[in-house]
Amino acid sequence: MNKRSRILNKRTIYAAGLALILPFASGCRKDAPLPTKIISCGTPYELELPQNTPPMPIPEDNPMTVEGIELGRHLFYEKMLSGDNTQACASCHQQEHAFAENTKFSTGIDGFEGTRNAMPIANLGWSPKLFWDGKANSLEELVLFPIQSEVEMHESVFRAVRKLQQSDKYPAMFYQAFCDSTITVETMSKALAQFMRSIVSYNYRSVPGIGNELRNEVQKRGFEVFVDENKGDCFHCHTVTTFTTNFKFENNGLNENPESDPGLYAQTGNPDDMGKFKIPSLINLRHTAPYMHDGRFSNLMEVLDFYDTGFHVSPTLPIDLRKHTKDGKSVPRLWSERDKLDLLAFLLTLEDTTLLTNPKWARPED
Repeated sequence: MNKRSRILNKRTIYAAGLALILPFASGCRKDAPLPTKIISCGTPYELELPQNTPPMPIPEDNPMTVEGIELGRHLFYEKMLSGDNTQACASCHQQEHAFAENTKFSTGIDGFEGTRNAMPIANLGWSPKLFWDGKANSLEELVLFPIQSEVEMHESVFRAVRKLQQSDKYPAMFYQAFCDSTITVETMSKALAQFMRSIVSYNYRSVPGIGNELRNEVQKRGFEVFVDENKGDCFHCHTVTTFTTNFKFENNGLNENPESDPGLYAQTGNPDDMGKFKIPSLINLRHTAPYMHDGRFSNLMEVLDFYDTGFHVSPTLPIDLRKHTKDGKSVPRLWSERDKLDLLAFLLTLEDTTLLTNPKWARPED
């Protein structure tokens, strides 16, 4: 076989293997053009964001549309996605709790309790990694985990798709969103991801220069504690921006032995990631208790006391916490009990109550 024949043969096998183009014939024909795949239909959806907010990175193969988001809203509240048709995504991510849940751990359809507190899901469109431990790299990937989890919704995604296909309403809704009434796992995940990207929360009043100014002296003093590196020292992770998080992962010293709950390390295998978990937003803290990835703190004062003298020192502890240690243990910060109460007053102003009641994210009527 000469060189030219070998090249043609490789190209033919590659094309046939991907099932994208026909095998090559003899001669010097050009490659057949790849078919154009319709990835969405409907009306483009524009996010309304405050000034100086970075644009949300949206996948090219899943642009947000009015119809896609509405379909995703129905799927978010759809109990057919669970094995026994009793639970939906919204069962654990409840709008009245800022799309979190007011229990330490959620309980799945088989009565099994999970090991993670249900995280609020607003503003996830800006997050490059998802879940407390970063096990998903996109919202399209994230939405399939709870459906298939044996301790959550415990359903095959293929059975879930079949149930949707056999329903009266969903084939038409999928056609409106994706120009195809045949429902697939891909289009199901894309619709759910579109809806979750639409859940944005920023309309709070308390960060100077972003929302309205703070209302009283206590809250103003609390903000000063928040940014004081000797007191609250909160702003390194919970940035003074629209989102009050940097969307990164850190080890905040929850466990004396981080290997007992390795967090991001379990996904990356990088020793520098041992014990690191996703830094959550502080918006709507009043509504999202209990706190931390394992729900160990029932109220915010417990959280403040933990950051005062309760955290554990380990090799991956960030420098911003390490400076509040001595001889391998946490030491009291330079703040008073009044400082803590002032900080608490400020934290409770980081609130967007419209998230809890906005009908565009609420359970559909039908």
